Amino acid sequence: MLPIDRSLLLVVRPESIDDFREIARRVRKIDPAIDVLIFGGSVDPTKIPGHFLKQPLLSIYLVNPPPENFVPQSGQLAVKRLTKIEEYEHFKKHNIPCLPIEEFKCGMTLDEEVYGDWVVLKPQHLQSTGQDINMVPTKMISGLKLDDFPENHLIRTDSYYVQKFIKTGEKPTHYRATVFLDTVLYSRLNTHHLEYPELTSNITTLLSRTVASNDHHHREAILTIDDEFNNFALTVTKTFPNQPLFGVDMIRDPITNKIYVLETNMGGNVWHFSSVISREAGFISSDVKKPMVLQYNAWDRAAEVLVKKTHELAK
Repeated sequence: MLPIDRSLLLVVRPESIDDFREIARRVRKIDPAIDVLIFGGSVDPTKIPGHFLKQPLLSIYLVNPPPENFVPQSGQLAVKRLTKIEEYEHFKKHNIPCLPIEEFKCGMTLDEEVYGDWVVLKPQHLQSTGQDINMVPTKMISGLKLDDFPENHLIRTDSYYVQKFIKTGEKPTHYRATVFLDTVLYSRLNTHHLEYPELTSNITTLLSRTVASNDHHHREAILTIDDEFNNFALTVTKTFPNQPLFGVDMIRDPITNKIYVLETNMGGNVWHFSSVISREAGFISSDVKKPMVLQYNAWDRAAEVLVKKTHELAK
């Protein structure tokens, strides 16, 4: 048996720890010289064997920042949240096709040459359910008042963004690729059951109809492999070299066939093989999770890239 000469520390969300135990078992099979240690939620330094930190080490945090009192000299990758505005500025800096976005404020005016005829209003913080994401004519934004929104609309409890709108077909549709260490592990096409509202609809109708293709109550999510979307997602994630995990949301303009990135969703909550969000949406029953894992043989792919990254980055 080869002597252990490298260490791999994984800090994951508690609900995902069994998935990473399966992945770790494959890591050890590929390279028995890698010692793997997994924590759910946060690191407990008292439970780390003394030899573990003395070896070349790669630490990967898919949840929570590394604790200040535990910063071993090592290679380190850690999730980091960015606002949608920060993401947009990053995309522009790296010439990634994206859609203009800014904070929504009542009375604001927008340049129709930048935003086009229609925009989307979307919450800044509560986006995972797809609730209260509305399309509005750009020219009507300046006159929009809080009283125009339904009484239970999220805009009364959350800040909002306004973003350029692209109609993705008859129904709202987007593609999600889960990327782990430059490797696609899972991908799906999300389509809203309902068609877009009529462009002639009044403002009351528009503000009461969500146009988000991730609306948990009115969507169809189908496992789909699209190489063009996947390659685009990898182009996006490679501009964030120190981030380990992404849920890249993309859309295609059916008129120009151009792909745009909407957001990258950097964080352990996009590990939808076992995430709380997937559980709440009913997506991780045993008959659903297995096809998700087998789509790209996710556990094997994850193990292979972890071995590769450990050899590259453990110092």
